[in-house]
Amino acid sequence: MKAKSTILLLYVAWLIAVVMLVFAAAEKQPDSFYTLLRWICCAVFAYSGVVSFQMKRVPWLSIFAVLAVLFNPIFPLGLDRTQWIVADWFSIGSVVIAAFLFLKVSKN
Repeated sequence: MKAKSTILLLYVAWLIAVVMLVFAAAEKQPDSFYTLLRWICCAVFAYSGVVSFQMKRVPWLSIFAVLAVLFNPIFPLGLDRTQWIVADWFSIGSVVIAAFLFLKVSKN
């Protein structure tokens, strides 16, 4: 039962992060939105890395670790808007792919 609740929490966190990333990539937002986006995405991707480690999915642990560092709010990277849009869409794609693969594993 614990595994199902962990996966459910992970999917809710991914949904929140993906919605925020779509808004960030779609149009210009206020600076406070991007600050909140960094905090939420960093936390979600760090949690995703922990769950990936628990599920023994090391490649996904690596991907989520890179994404957590990318969205790190403490030591932000100096990317311009175009680079952030690419990073946002890459992050969205990674989460969507992971969602399908983790669902497949959780059903077994």
